[in-house]
Amino acid sequence: MTNAPDQPGFRELVFSDFARYRPGSEPSWLKVLVRVPSVPGLLASLILRAQQRLFEKGHGRLADQLRTLGNVLVGADFGAGMKVGTGFMLAHPVGVTIGFGLVIGDDVTFAGGVTCAARYYDDKPGRVQEFATIGDGVLIGANAVLVGGVTIGRGAMIGANSVVLSDVPEGAVVMGSPARRVGTREDA
Repeated sequence: MTNAPDQPGFRELVFSDFARYRPGSEPSWLKVLVRVPSVPGLLASLILRAQQRLFEKGHGRLADQLRTLGNVLVGADFGAGMKVGTGFMLAHPVGVTIGFGLVIGDDVTFAGGVTCAARYYDDKPGRVQEFATIGDGVLIGANAVLVGGVTIGRGAMIGANSVVLSDVPEGAVVMGSPARRVGTREDA
């Protein structure tokens, strides 16, 4: 089975993530494998990318098994079925939890303990579980929580320990619980 023309393959996804950890370095499998033991975020990225590609190819059970491996090896919980763009960086993967319906753009950075959760914990008939959509170039601080189907605009920044319950505009800086806008990112 081949990738859709507009969809990067496993290699391209892993190398794009590696480039976020080692800017300016020409990616190769050897360089990735040498860095994995000392860069937990890169190990988490490998697991997430393998899980992502397996799920896309219809291997849900294997993707779920990688979920367990991610929990055991790096303390991160990736629900099978998320869509993650290129250049994803997990600065500190321990405690990161992302749900199966999450959509993440390109060049997004998560600090430790970030949680992207469904709005409802229990599954009831007729109730739709919604997950966040995160735009390109977003930075999400440590222990931030995104609840439900919120949209985080391109280049936004979510402060540490923030609880995001509503959409965040492009380039906005939000903080607090619940998160509220406190500024604008100049470099977005």
